[in-house]
Amino acid sequence: MRQVSDRSVTRSADLLLNDESEPARRQVSQQGAGYRPSDLQEVLNVVGDVLLSPQAPDMAGYVAGNVYRRLEKRGSVREASATDLTPPEHLQRALANVAASLPRFAAIKESLFNVAERLTWRRGRGGPFASLNFEMAHAHAVIVGPGGMEERSDVRLGLTLMAPYSRFPDHVQFHSRVFMLLSDGEVCLDDSNWFRATAGTIFFNEAGRKFAMRCTAEPLLAIWCHVEDASL
Repeated sequence: MRQVSDRSVTRSADLLLNDESEPARRQVSQQGAGYRPSDLQEVLNVVGDVLLSPQAPDMAGYVAGNVYRRLEKRGSVREASATDLTPPEHLQRALANVAASLPRFAAIKESLFNVAERLTWRRGRGGPFASLNFEMAHAHAVIVGPGGMEERSDVRLGLTLMAPYSRFPDHVQFHSRVFMLLSDGEVCLDDSNWFRATAGTIFFNEAGRKFAMRCTAEPLLAIWCHVEDASL
């Protein structure tokens, strides 16, 4: 697996890392660790059960295992700020689709809604081959990690929401990352052919390789995670 220390890959190229003003390498104190809201813990449990299942691809399971090993130590709960963006358009529709299509997530529908609505949602940049007005048609949020509901600097687990008929721009990923689609969509990895993926599909993309995804009539919601390297 390619290492994140490869200097040919820059953080700024990775469109899921839209926090240059507060870089992930900033160390986050673990003081006060020990408390984790029950809604958040329930969501993490269900996501972990899926990512660490035998059905997950080997490298996806490896990266997810490293993330969840670190999550055994809890971070600090971040209080919502008055300047946080309100939950983006299409969020409720996307979460309702998740609950309808993935039985495991239907059991935590209320927790999933509560967590998603407490997150800090940010719009990222556009890029090559992005759909029209993409900057306003998508949003990212960190569940656990820098700026997340649980603040910490060692891992990042986040959500990406895209409006119907949106295409994420081609971009190079800085971290080796695991994705799980929570809705149907299409994915392109490292200039390969696009493949159609259903809700619940798990895939891995290595650091330094291109990534893009797109959706049609329904919004796309994806959860993703990686291990941060605070030394960079």
